[in-house]
Amino acid sequence: MIRISKKVEYALMALKFISDSDHKLVTAREISDKGNIPYDLLSKILQKLKNENILVSNQGMNGGYSLNKRTDEIPLFSLMTAIDGDTAIAECLHDNNDKDCCMTDTCTIKLPVTRLQKELEDLFKSKTISDFV
Repeated sequence: MIRISKKVEYALMALKFISDSDHKLVTAREISDKGNIPYDLLSKILQKLKNENILVSNQGMNGGYSLNKRTDEIPLFSLMTAIDGDTAIAECLHDNNDKDCCMTDTCTIKLPVTRLQKELEDLFKSKTISDFV
């Protein structure tokens, strides 16, 4: 079964918390405490979201995080790739793993699996964070 990773779940929970904050800056500690999310892991997730321009962070005593985009402008697929990187459903579809597969020349399911990968990516691209918050 295809699963959304725990890191992506935490990212969604954090984005919901931030979007519910009425444009106030929110700290990683606040999100961690209210959402029962491990602080160190959350901090890394928030940093990735900042690096992808999904969040903005302000440093200092009254610092914190805020959304850099509206939630309906952030595709779920972008969030997933920002957090988890490659989202391939089969080993052979991961970047450069095709050459490592011993069945490349005789594989009978590569085409349908590739089609399924495309359909799933299209689905995740059609969903935005606003569908979750």
